[in-house]
Amino acid sequence: MNTLTIPEVFSNIDFYKENYLSILSDSAQYYTEVENAHIHVWPIGEIKLHLGDLLQLWFSEKWLINSPCQLFLEDATRELYREAKQSLQRDHDLYLYQLEGSALSGSNRSKVWSESEQKSLVVSLDSVFKYYCIYKGTDQPIFSAQQILPFKSAV
Repeated sequence: MNTLTIPEVFSNIDFYKENYLSILSDSAQYYTEVENAHIHVWPIGEIKLHLGDLLQLWFSEKWLINSPCQLFLEDATRELYREAKQSLQRDHDLYLYQLEGSALSGSNRSKVWSESEQKSLVVSLDSVFKYYCIYKGTDQPIFSAQQILPFKSAV
């Protein structure tokens, strides 16, 4: 199975918009892996996000960050992140693809793709639990019996 990167997804975003419904209905396309796309929320654990998950969340604008968030700036000498003093807010530009933090404290360092800058940014969002709950509300295709049979024979 092919693994995509976030830059690859956004370089083909028009294709995904045109084929959105067929991707959501075809489990083989839906479950295409996307590198570094995941939810890791304490105490819930880690969940891998797939192409269909991301497209569903982005195109419904539920994981399109339009509210203010804190930007973490990269310190090139140490490859660490430090929190910026000003907030970041952009309309229809920041696409969440990696949600990491605590559901209890709300502290987080999540990754978004900035369409205007064509790069990933590390931000702190208002609530990781809110975005986790939005993800849980998505519909995911179920594998058909024909798709499961090869896995059973391998075991």
